[in-house]
Amino acid sequence: MKRTRVTSAVLLATAVLTLAACSDDDKTEAGSATPAAPASATAAPSASAIVTDPTATKDGPGSKAGAAADKELCTATDKAGQSMKKALVTLMSANSGTISAGDAKAILEDFTKQVTTALQSAGDSKVSAAAKAVADEAAKAATAADPVTAAAEPSFEKAGTDVAAACRAAGVPVSF
Repeated sequence: MKRTRVTSAVLLATAVLTLAACSDDDKTEAGSATPAAPASATAAPSASAIVTDPTATKDGPGSKAGAAADKELCTATDKAGQSMKKALVTLMSANSGTISAGDAKAILEDFTKQVTTALQSAGDSKVSAAAKAVADEAAKAATAADPVTAAAEPSFEKAGTDVAAACRAAGVPVSF
């Protein structure tokens, strides 16, 4: 049982670190060279292709209000991601590299709450769609029987890659 928990914790840590690697402009390609690279490799080009006008919002394409809202959303999402990583590292350090399902659930729920709160003041844009997708994936992982394993799914990684790409296109690098 301990081996399974350690493996799950390592998978979650790998997923979080992979998301962090996706935000570096110079290291985006290296960050996606993980075991889940086939899913990331096909998702990354499509995310880049989709993000053609990162400031397009309900206020109109390229509006300054939309661009400011996107930047605020990216900053809030980055802050939520940093908080999630810090909590994960703190708990794993305190528990010899393991993390309980309850702790993982709490971390993912907090991340979801922070991003969802930030989305309330965001308009309709590529950034808000990507942020909503990553919040939805985190919420889905939090409700799973094993949140650690669920957070290591390729769909969660793809959502993180997409929000990093959308925010980077909006001029805000995120370290997911």
